[in-house]
Amino acid sequence: MIHKMPELPYAMEALAPGMSQETLEYHYGKHLKTYVDNLNKLIQGTPYETMELEEIIRKADGGIFNNAAQTWNHAFFFNNLTPESKPMKQKLVNALTQHFGSVETFKEQFTQTAASLFGAGWVWLVKDKQNKLSILSESNAGTPVKKGLKPILVIDVWEHAYYIDYRNRRADYIHAFWNLIDWDKVADLCVPKKYSCTACDYIYDPEKGAPETGIAPGTAFEDIPDDWTCPLCGLYKNAFVAIED
Repeated sequence: MIHKMPELPYAMEALAPGMSQETLEYHYGKHLKTYVDNLNKLIQGTPYETMELEEIIRKADGGIFNNAAQTWNHAFFFNNLTPESKPMKQKLVNALTQHFGSVETFKEQFTQTAASLFGAGWVWLVKDKQNKLSILSESNAGTPVKKGLKPILVIDVWEHAYYIDYRNRRADYIHAFWNLIDWDKVADLCVPKKYSCTACDYIYDPEKGAPETGIAPGTAFEDIPDDWTCPLCGLYKNAFVAIED
């Protein structure tokens, strides 16, 4: 399996002035590409050659883990960003308030963790299998994928993420980061959309799953097999529609 560069959901210059085109050209175009290229070279002729990226991260160590994890971490980071950040959806506000006391408290704790992380690494908002949110700091290539946690939001605090634009002013970079987050994507990761059957009143809630049909709690609707059917009326998955927040 050949691992490819993820596509950016925006133009290289779109995040300026918070994140310049030059930063994207180096961070995405050079740093991430190097990780992807190194990973493809390292896995040749090994059992990892046929594995998906997340499986490699869970099973590998050393150089293969580092390059696989950095490939995955960077793809997630860039996908979390947008030039048109919108206000948080209420469902995300509710979730952050429930676990941290308020949105402001969450931002303060996340900012402090990112500012104080020694050296290079990542700071994540994650959710465990009991749907509890927490802030996780990881050095170097550390990733919640290795720990079985679901990533919701991440900031890259390696120096190459901000040195072109902010030099050694990590605090200024973190401040700018808050204005570049795609809160809609964060909300859907934190509290996945529910789906309604168009033929009956059954609603699929990802947090509850559908254990009676073999779908475990925490399973996103997109990850349900296409031949899955409604537990009440037997209609196929393609007959479900997302419920707007």
